[in-house]
Amino acid sequence: MKKTALFVGILFQLSILSSAESNGFSIDLIHIDSPLLPFYNSSMTQSDILINAAFDSISRAESFSLNTDLNSDETITIPNRGSYLMPFFIGTFPKGSLVMVHTGSDLIWIQCLPCTKCFNQRLPIYDPRNSYTHHLIPCGNDSCKKVRRNSCGIAGECRYVVSYGDKSSTRGTIASDIISFNNSYDGRIIKYPNTIFGCGYNNTGVFKPTSTGIFGLGGGPLSFISQHGAKFGKRKFSYCLLPFYYVEGASKLKFGVDTQTNRIGVVTTPMVKKYPTTYYYLSLEGVSINGKLLKPDESSVGNIIIDSGTTTTFLKTSW
Repeated sequence: MKKTALFVGILFQLSILSSAESNGFSIDLIHIDSPLLPFYNSSMTQSDILINAAFDSISRAESFSLNTDLNSDETITIPNRGSYLMPFFIGTFPKGSLVMVHTGSDLIWIQCLPCTKCFNQRLPIYDPRNSYTHHLIPCGNDSCKKVRRNSCGIAGECRYVVSYGDKSSTRGTIASDIISFNNSYDGRIIKYPNTIFGCGYNNTGVFKPTSTGIFGLGGGPLSFISQHGAKFGKRKFSYCLLPFYYVEGASKLKFGVDTQTNRIGVVTTPMVKKYPTTYYYLSLEGVSINGKLLKPDESSVGNIIIDSGTTTTFLKTSW
């Protein structure tokens, strides 16, 4: 299978709160090794960063080949292998979070207090008890049924488990709350009330302390795109990624606005609908190496996926 990498970010800024705009909005992204990151490791050389990105990409790609059973409990992606962080706010009194952006997963989830077991994170952990707009989702609710591994808690709340290809996992409750973004178009805050997300109380594995969770942008029913896409224009989003060492501007994740393709010089290719619906499939027809065109041994229809968590592009060994 296949993947490519994407995303970047910026620091938290609170400004005037506004309701979600129908014409879309833009968010700045931060590469995990960018000098723009609050926890930037200045001792890392560009060679170190590129080597780490290569190994992370290999591990992530291997998780796709290892999980051949699409009905298994594991998702195919590895959560900590992302490259770009997105800032957003959550709760009645907005608390800042930095989450990994993933087009290869659906569920939005962050660590929550009180933790049974939480990985180390550098930002304060979200406490739902301090948010009046935080509501647990009942286990009989339709949103709960959309979670692959769901169960009922003691109080009838919806509980979830997500296991990843590297044996990391997150467990907790399915809830809703207000999430907000700093709109880089005009500096205002865009709010999305009643956003469904996972509140993780037991999170184990090799998660990185720079992030507080995962932001799912996949095509499944619980991703942010599926929940709110109609509000900013037919579930359209795009991103533009700058090199990790570039500090004179930020990469962009855009929803709705500026996703049009009718521009001079823009080339497009159609996506292919396949199962599972989480992933974004393309049809790679060939690769040219030293002037020699190589074609896949099998059908090219939907034979590659776009994955924002992988820096390197991978081909199947049969090519």
